[in-house]
This record gives sequence, structure tokens and C-alpha cells, in this order.
Amino acid sequence: MPRSQCFCMSIDLEKYRSLYFAEAHEQLTALNRHLDTLADNPQDRSELNHAFRVAHTLKAMSATMGYGELTRAAHALEDLLARTRSSAESPSEITIRLLKNAAEDINVRLRRAETGAILQAAEERAPAETYTSTLNYLATDVRVRQQDLNLLLEIVAELAVSSNLLEHAALQSKDPNANAAVRNQRELVSQVRRLTWQLNMSSIGPVFDRYARVLYELARQQNKTVRVVTHGADVELCHAMLDELNEPLLHLLRNAITHGVEMPAERTWAEKDAAATITLRAQRSGDRVLIQVGDDGRGMDAGAILQAAYSQGLITREQRRSMNASAALRLILLPNFSMSHTVTQNAGRGIGMSVVQERLQAVGGSIEIRTELGRGSVLTLDVPRLVGLIEVELVRRAANIYAIPTTSVKETRVWLASEIAARLKNGSLNQEYILDVDSVEPVSTARLTNPAGISLVELTEPQGVAFCVDELLGKALLNYPFAVRAASIPILDPAVIFA
Repeated sequence: MPRSQCFCMSIDLEKYRSLYFAEAHEQLTALNRHLDTLADNPQDRSELNHAFRVAHTLKAMSATMGYGELTRAAHALEDLLARTRSSAESPSEITIRLLKNAAEDINVRLRRAETGAILQAAEERAPAETYTSTLNYLATDVRVRQQDLNLLLEIVAELAVSSNLLEHAALQSKDPNANAAVRNQRELVSQVRRLTWQLNMSSIGPVFDRYARVLYELARQQNKTVRVVTHGADVELCHAMLDELNEPLLHLLRNAITHGVEMPAERTWAEKDAAATITLRAQRSGDRVLIQVGDDGRGMDAGAILQAAYSQGLITREQRRSMNASAALRLILLPNFSMSHTVTQNAGRGIGMSVVQERLQAVGGSIEIRTELGRGSVLTLDVPRLVGLIEVELVRRAANIYAIPTTSVKETRVWLASEIAARLKNGSLNQEYILDVDSVEPVSTARLTNPAGISLVELTEPQGVAFCVDELLGKALLNYPFAVRAASIPILDPAVIFA
């Protein structure tokens, strides 16, 4: 990337503004809900803490998008919440009224900014394009409730079962018209199943692209210079997980720029390139995904972190004496820990990394911290690929459909009888371990010589075991284990079957 692009790149964030406004409105709704609950029960410190974190997130989001007024308004609310949290007494009626007034002030400024963005988008285009472009701006992103997507998944699963039963009945009736209609319905169900996959899953590439632009903007605001390198853009996660990762990733990126990356002059003095490198990397690991945020900045000083935590009363003298460097680094995840001596719009609250930890724990994720002084840091998020969903291979045996978790599947394929014979001969298959998916008993020799082919699902564990089925229907997502409706497709878990 040319130096001029790195140094003062004016990033066009228009394509992300609609997403920002949608998320900001959701955060405001949550904030008002917490304040209403607090008003009903002023002794509930948890609601006060939740409100504080929402205000912090609103501030970070607004600062990233360059909305100064909104950032300052959220910062003021955060200040008021911080003073309220530090008081030993429960918030008074007047204090809660002030908090609600501050929240309403943010709401007014947000709607004003949103209206201004729509009008600006319209003014920048030709009159003939204004109406269409304004509608496009308003409709850039359509947000669908995850519960509705889950319900859709279950309906599609029921359709697959119903379609299979109809096909089985049509074959027995030997009516050619019925067969044609059923085949057509089956193809439609297959298309809907693929569509539900697309609605639930997304590659991380667009997210990396969005955050690359955010990083450039954050660096520009702090007069720093960065280049962004991405790897693994084609790794897929469900939309629910991507939504859960939005806030943690935002905090990690802000920390990388604010705390990790040095000023250009400091980097030059340390014989580094004036432009820092931020690396965003995703990697599939079984049913989980590893997401890394790395920088080649100043790194973290475990000793300084240990001393800061002790000074802030977060650890005891004995803990400080016995703690190793790896454990000391994880102190940055404690609530209220901060290395900043003053509170600014970018740092100092001691809340960012604790939010990262809390969000990751909520979705069954974890974080690993690696750092080297003078060389930079790498923070790795280890998260499930799916939230509330299970990826399966759908298979058919007679009139029954089964779902086998893809984490248990080594390979699915239709084999010729000659290929099966060759594999039995060379020992890569054992006929005793080729099991009928219905009875879980070894299949007959006659079935393995079917001239139409043999459909097998080979398992990762137990090794060498394969299910013999009539048809491989492909991958699908099921809402599991907390279904909105009763599950229609039995899930065959080899770990349970062969326990």
C-alpha cells in the first residue's frame, strides 16, 4: 500500500453507517431497559453495571464512525454512570432521572445524525437518483431475529421429512404424475435448505473488510499509520456468532491502535517501519474458529501489568509475588483494570477487555494472549463456529431421514461396487464395520454389490466405521438443542451410539 494511503487515508465509511445506526438503536433500547429496571430496583447493581457497559460500547462505536457529538454525549453518560457505580449508596430518584435524560439526549443526537446521513447521501447524487439512492441507503441491511431463522430451519427440516415420506408413497403408488410432482417438490425443498444455510452462515471476509476500514479510521484519528493484512477471509461462521463477536473485536482493535501501535516517530527511532502492521486472521479448527488480532507494536510488559493490578487492589501481595508472566498478562481481562492514568474517549475506564472476556464466555469461547516487548502482541479468540445450531449431514434410509453431526463425519460419498470390493481387499474398509444406519448392524454382501452404487458416511470415531444409507442429501443446519418446535429429524451422535 502506498505511504500516502497508509498515512492520511480518508476512509469512506458510508457503507457501514446503516449497520452502525441499527446497532446503536439496539444498544439504546438495551440501555433504556436497564435504566427502567434500575428505577424499579435501585439496589440492583448489576443493572447499573450493564448500563455502564452499554454506554461504553456506544461511545466506542460512535468514536469509530467519527460522530463527535454522539461520542461526547455517550462519554458524559459514562462519566455519570461511573460516579454512580463508585458510590456506596443506591442511585437516588434524581440521579436516575439524570441518567434517563442523558440517554434521551443520545437518542436525539443519534436520530439527528441518522437523518443527516440520509440527506447527505441524497444530496451527493443526481436528482434522478435521489429517491432510489435514499431508499437503498435505508434498506442496505435487513436484520432478522435469530429466533425467526431458527424457526425457519425447523420448518425446512419438517419439509424435508414430509417430502421424503411423499416420495416413498409415490414410489409405492407407481403413479408417474405423482412421481414427477414429488421430485419437483424435493428440488424446491433442497433449494430452500440451501437458502436457509446462506441466511444463517457468512464468511468472515466482509467483517475483516469492515474492521480494516475501522482500523484505518482509528489510526487517522490518533495520527498513527497502519497497514492491515488479512488471512482466512473465506472461513464461515453463523451470523449469530458474528454478531456476538462485533463488540469484542471492536475493543481489541481499539486497544491495538491505542495501546499497541506506537507513534510513527517512536517506531522510526526503534528502527521499525513507520507504518505498523495489524493482522486479522481466521482459521477453522474442527467445529470451532480461531480469530487472531495481531500487531507489531510495543507489546505488553507483564511486570508493569502485575504492578498496576496490585496498585489498583485487584490482586494481593502474595499473588503478585507468585504469579508468572502468562498469568500476569491475563490480568488485563479483570473488570476495572487499566494501564491508563487518565480517562479519555479511547481508554482509561478499565472495561474494554473485561467485556471481551465476558462476551466470549457467554458463547463458550476463550482468549489467548501472546506478546513480546518491542515486537507486538497476538490475541487469539477461540469460538464455536455455530451458536444454537448444529451442522449435520442429512441421509435417507427407506422412509426415514437422519442427521449426523459433521464433526463426526470423515467422508460422505457414493462408491461403485468395484471400488467397495477393492477397499475391502486392501483393508481400508471392513465389512463388519459397514453398518446399516437404521439397525446399526453390519450390511449384507448383496447390498455392497448394488450396481447403482453404495452410499457411505465414514466416521471419524470409531475409526473404520461407516454408515450405509440409501441416499446422501447434503449438509444442513438444525436448531439444536433448544428447538422452537419439536425436532423432526433424529440426530445420530456416534459418540452416544457407540458408547
